[in-house]
Amino acid sequence: MKVVVITAFKNDFDKALAAAFVREDYKVYVMGNVQSGGIIPDGLNIISDDIKEAAAAVQKDSNFIDIYIDVSNESDLSDNFNVRTGINEQVMRNLYEANVIRPMAMLEAFLPLLEAGDGKRLCYLTSALASINETRGIDGLGYKMAKAALHNFLQITRNALAPKGFTIRAYDPCPAAGSSGDREISAEQSAQGAFNYFTRRRGIERGDPNRDDEGNLVFRDAWGRQHSW
Repeated sequence: MKVVVITAFKNDFDKALAAAFVREDYKVYVMGNVQSGGIIPDGLNIISDDIKEAAAAVQKDSNFIDIYIDVSNESDLSDNFNVRTGINEQVMRNLYEANVIRPMAMLEAFLPLLEAGDGKRLCYLTSALASINETRGIDGLGYKMAKAALHNFLQITRNALAPKGFTIRAYDPCPAAGSSGDREISAEQSAQGAFNYFTRRRGIERGDPNRDDEGNLVFRDAWGRQHSW
């Protein structure tokens, strides 16, 4: 049985993603309080929201992880400023802590379990809003800067861990797809897209091992589109 860790169970996307893995007979651990609402799928293993306690619980029960999914994707309604109106330093610090510092600490805690597993797949949520090449908005600066910093962290992580067989998936769940002109997408549809992307291997072009797409660090969204960093 393959083992998956999901770092939160707070919103509809998290719950739908956990349910998708349970349906496909993965052993699924989720961090946090799952009693906050919604149906808890059978087969879900609840672990502490405390990073060290969560890693220790998985170590004791399974001793390895195949797929690690960091669903940190925190935003703030107060993040409505830009460089012209003035920067709210505290909001930016809070978003950086939630979207960059905590993910870094979680990966450090779970890395030995990932090294012990066969999958060695790291998955992270991001947003096309944070793509330097694609973003058009001038507000939400704290969130965008935090996700841009996460992108840099993923590049460094990829450089360090790829030689050890690790692969990375970055995924935009499109939580506000309708506001960007796309068709609305449900949490279940977005989670299914994530499941497909997180569990499948990217291709080798024309059978040439030197043209292995796993060597590229890219991110895709819930509609299957690939975005630049």
